[in-house]
Amino acid sequence: MASLRDIRQKIGGVSTTQQITSAMKMMSTARLGRAIEAINLTHAYITKFEHMVQDLKSELPDFKHPCMVARPVKTTCIVVIGGERGLCGGFNHDLNRFAKGVIEENAAPDKKIVAIGRKAIRFFEQKGIEMHATFPDLTVKTLDSELFNASRTLFELYSKEEVDEINLVYTSFASAVSRFLTSIRLLPIDISTMPPKPPTKVLLPFDFYPSPQEIFNQLMPRYLRNLLYRAIIESSAAEQSARMAAMTSATDRAQEIIDELKLDLNRSRQALITREIAEVISGSQA
Repeated sequence: MASLRDIRQKIGGVSTTQQITSAMKMMSTARLGRAIEAINLTHAYITKFEHMVQDLKSELPDFKHPCMVARPVKTTCIVVIGGERGLCGGFNHDLNRFAKGVIEENAAPDKKIVAIGRKAIRFFEQKGIEMHATFPDLTVKTLDSELFNASRTLFELYSKEEVDEINLVYTSFASAVSRFLTSIRLLPIDISTMPPKPPTKVLLPFDFYPSPQEIFNQLMPRYLRNLLYRAIIESSAAEQSARMAAMTSATDRAQEIIDELKLDLNRSRQALITREIAEVISGSQA
């Protein structure tokens, strides 16, 4: 049986760990709240953007922009948005395994992998999977400065016909307790998959200046950038919710261990007192 001092040291160590996990849980909860607010704002903006694209396309039914026309897929680009840090349960492991499966199942002869996030980059490096581009510093904190470079790189790949489609793999956020792995196509854009626009009573005619081609040339990079922005925000929110759940479980488990150690401490102390009493009685009888 362990000594009383050893048990007290274990209780102290577990209590310190519990304080750390509890603090990390509170930090994840606060960050999750900010991420959910950003998701709601982004969703409203992208919805308005999609409605605008639908309005333009309805006025120009015969107009075909390169970003809206599917072509035979010889080279595909797969963008993987991974986590920033660990201590979030199986979040990174599940995403990396899912991304690897999507890459292997893709039937394109040539594949270009673009990894966003340190955990995804490290996973592909360990598996020996070649990456076309990496963005390890593209996080929620650096979206304003780093997102433009990433979206421009992807748009140039498609516009120069170096790739025939761009797919996105990330963890989509549904709620604080629900998230799911997602694989969607970014380019070419399929307007039929966009949420339908609510009917309007007044339909006003459009006058295009400059040309429709130039308007769509300006809209498409912005649309791609905002889709990436939303995916990164959702991935961050999902990571924070996973970390919050993991730290909650760790804090609860630490409390269970402390209760068990306290019970062992009381048993050891009671055994020590009983032994001392027995020694005193034995001495008095002798």
